[in-house]
Amino acid sequence: MSSEASTSVGRLIEPTHPQFAGFIFKIQANMDPRHRDRIAFIRIVSGKFERDMVVTHVQSGRKVRLSSSHKLFGNERETVDEAWPGDIIGLVGHDGFGIGDTLTTDPSIRFDEIPRFTPEVFEYFHNPNTAKFKQFRQGLDQLLLEGVAQAFHLKDTASRVPLLAAVGPLQFEVLQYRLETEYGAETRRESAPFSAVRWLPTELTTEAIEALQLPTGARIAFDLDQNAVALFPSDWSLKYFAQNHASLVLNPLAPKKRYNAK
Repeated sequence: MSSEASTSVGRLIEPTHPQFAGFIFKIQANMDPRHRDRIAFIRIVSGKFERDMVVTHVQSGRKVRLSSSHKLFGNERETVDEAWPGDIIGLVGHDGFGIGDTLTTDPSIRFDEIPRFTPEVFEYFHNPNTAKFKQFRQGLDQLLLEGVAQAFHLKDTASRVPLLAAVGPLQFEVLQYRLETEYGAETRRESAPFSAVRWLPTELTTEAIEALQLPTGARIAFDLDQNAVALFPSDWSLKYFAQNHASLVLNPLAPKKRYNAK
């Protein structure tokens, strides 16, 4: 990775930039099974990190204090009081951080989001043991925040079971293994009848979405950021929909997160 990073307005933030700035590139849940903690790893791009410093979480506009900072080696943790550009540190206790988020003392900085691959396989995960539902739900929520898989909620359904999406089946195998070994939650997997997903334009109104003519087997759903998507059972179905809605821009990737600039 280079020693400088690009922002969404096209400028480069170099290590010599005086203001602190960094981005979250990885989230790891359940690193300490005794505490079920969640660590967000930040790569420092510019400025100096000091423990207990107050920074802006650009995606939400909130001010946050970075008090629990660590360097990790295996199962060992070492408290970090200072860090510099190029360093990677783990931040504990910040559930609002997501992959690609910017932390900075200069709110005009916002790094480009880390792109994700378009999902190609879809499944439902069920919890057959209702006595373990809390562990199942907690584990699934935390692992989704890590980016192990993406989740969608189908429109016009009362089901609480999210539709999970991944690039390949190995991601689902990892998700199932971690749910069972780290959270003690038994899972049952069910294939879903979809093979393609496209994000709809964010400016589409509810009425416009309702008026879309979907091919047989296609469904409207929403991702965890409430962006509307269309799910298709086949590539033919996707192409048919695109031909009949030629003015509609379909995106294979989710739109950039909305954020509050301050």
